[in-house]
Amino acid sequence: MAGSHDTPEIPNPFRKPKPEVKVPKGNVTTFSCGKCGGPVDVRYPGHSLSTVCPSCNSVIDTSNESFAVIATYYKQLTVHPRIELGTRGELMGKTWEVIGFVVRQDLASSFKWEEYLLFNPFHGYRWLTCNNGHWNFVTMIKDRPDRVASYANLEGDKYKIFYQGKASVFFVLGEFYWKVAVGEEVQMADYILPPYALSVEEDGTQRVWSKSEYITPNVIKDAFKVDDDSIATPIGVAPNQPSAATKTWNKVAPMWALFLVILTVLQITHLFLTTHSVVYDQPIAYTTRQEGAIDPTGGKAEQFTTPEFVITKNNSNVEVKINTDLDNSWLYVYGELVNSETDETFSFDRSIEYYHGYEGGESWSEGGTSSTVLIDSVPAGTYFINLETDNGATGPANRHQYQLTLTSDIGTFGNYLWCFFFLSIIPIFVWFKSRAIEVARWSDSDYSPYVSSS
Repeated sequence: MAGSHDTPEIPNPFRKPKPEVKVPKGNVTTFSCGKCGGPVDVRYPGHSLSTVCPSCNSVIDTSNESFAVIATYYKQLTVHPRIELGTRGELMGKTWEVIGFVVRQDLASSFKWEEYLLFNPFHGYRWLTCNNGHWNFVTMIKDRPDRVASYANLEGDKYKIFYQGKASVFFVLGEFYWKVAVGEEVQMADYILPPYALSVEEDGTQRVWSKSEYITPNVIKDAFKVDDDSIATPIGVAPNQPSAATKTWNKVAPMWALFLVILTVLQITHLFLTTHSVVYDQPIAYTTRQEGAIDPTGGKAEQFTTPEFVITKNNSNVEVKINTDLDNSWLYVYGELVNSETDETFSFDRSIEYYHGYEGGESWSEGGTSSTVLIDSVPAGTYFINLETDNGATGPANRHQYQLTLTSDIGTFGNYLWCFFFLSIIPIFVWFKSRAIEVARWSDSDYSPYVSSS
């Protein structure tokens, strides 16, 4: 450690006290500020290279006994640390004392955040940072991450860039291991992988990397016994704040994808195994009503019974398709699929209409000339169909026909789509919630992967 004098031995202030014996503080050195004459305490002489006069905010060199003023901050600021200097707390399994307080600001946006220097004589220095009420425990690291494009890689983990710019010291208070001064500037970059972040600072002479871990305000309150008024309520989503929704999504997404693959394979297998057997396919004639004339059927719907046919696959579905030659008219068909052996009946009906024309220089049309109905779970056996038809009148009575086609055991997508829907409700909800949090997280970053609505 630099200095012309011997470094005094520092008692261990963090050793657990014996019963009824108080833990001694470090050898506190007190001297008068060379600028204002006010008293200045150095809690850990020999460890701190600088301290700040609490009266005039002058930065004082504590590396030798001259205690020279190396920078003076004349403007008095009403900036108060949330955790008072000298406060001790248990954090990350170790006892730390707050010995320094710094407020930094981004030069481009003037956004400010707080940094608290922690010290333990056995474990060295750590930092606590407070950004919009969000806290991080920061450790300087010796490893140098590899920076590739917009990422930093450390120990196989990829951190995405969140911030890059220049920051300056806005306010200082306490003791530090370097000669800090207001206005001191560094180039900074932050890379995130919640709940962790990597930060790098460069001042032209050295490059320092650190790793941060997000901690909740309640942990700070409990560790340093700080009251609720000092610890502000967090605002928004911090860059490396962990998200329960995102964590859940990362777990749910692979399972959801797996289930959808299995469901799709089952659907393809189902389609492959279906027979698509056409059991009946014949045209059926009917007579149209003559407009303004007597109904040729005597006011009763035309009736028709098909010849018998056989459905071979048990409990299969049956598709009934009606294909007509309608032209500006309608046709109503009521049918009963009847098992000739058991008299079990499956009824169906369809109303088909098709109109078209030319109006205002444009052609138009509505409806269609065909319709389909699906009957589920039809037992194997011999069947026939009883049919009744009714139709619209547009001119002279004429004989027309529609094609009736019955297909047994066809592939359907209904069950597949319903299963897809119900399997996707929770994952989609989680995805939307996760995305909302991530959009909020990246809203203040110049490197957001989300395109804004503007």
